[in-house]
Amino acid sequence: MHGDALALAALFICTMSFTPGPANLSMLSVGASVGLSRALPYLLGVWLGGLAVVAAGAAGLGALFVAAPKLFLAMKIVGFVYICWLAWKLARAGFGGSAHEIAPSFWAGAGLHPVNPKAYVQVGMVFSSFVTPGTAYLPQAALLGTLCFGTMVAATSLWGMGGDAIRRFTHNERAMRLVAVTASLLMVVSVGAAILL
Repeated sequence: MHGDALALAALFICTMSFTPGPANLSMLSVGASVGLSRALPYLLGVWLGGLAVVAAGAAGLGALFVAAPKLFLAMKIVGFVYICWLAWKLARAGFGGSAHEIAPSFWAGAGLHPVNPKAYVQVGMVFSSFVTPGTAYLPQAALLGTLCFGTMVAATSLWGMGGDAIRRFTHNERAMRLVAVTASLLMVVSVGAAILL
């Protein structure tokens, strides 16, 4: 892989990974609702789901979705339903009574990336646009996959820390609820917009 292609891939991956999307917004919501330490199982699940999507993208699943629009639309609809359910859970987490102790599960996090259309678009673009033709694919895929996964880990962690900072420094429950509900609504909007693309 040429250095220019790697630099462009890194820029694209960072732009896609750090911008608001379902995983980042869910981490902001969880961090603000229950705190990052209680959300670690959920965060680990998000990472595992992200790793699965990166591996699937390296294996060509992203290209399959692009080539089969009806299959991709079905995945978008299933993803939208799941994101709506998760957004509802996140918006309600951490506010009032015993809910204060409840964080989303590892499996809720693990299911997030595999049903997120943005994740497949990102990895599909990475593995189709930044691989140097005529060069062995596997080492390039490993490098790009590592870059995708590492950037996703950093991005979701930082968004979660942002939510946790809001929780620590804003002791106003109404403000924390506003952050959690807004982030949850934005999750739904971002995936809903992806259905229309």
